[in-house]
Amino acid sequence: MSTEYTGSLRGAFCLMDYIEKVLEKLKEWARKLIETLLGPEAEPEPELIPIPVNEPGVRRR
Repeated sequence: MSTEYTGSLRGAFCLMDYIEKVLEKLKEWARKLIETLLGPEAEPEPELIPIPVNEPGVRRR
């Protein structure tokens, strides 16, 4: 391969990395903006775990 070709490949990969970083930053800013305007992202309520209770009036067979 010629050095010009490998240099252009390296440049393309650097450009792709740069674009990827810019997109990540834009996503982060958009998330922060939406969070500021609408409030924080709603967290799902924790699932309740049933706890067995010994009741003196109920007998098991």
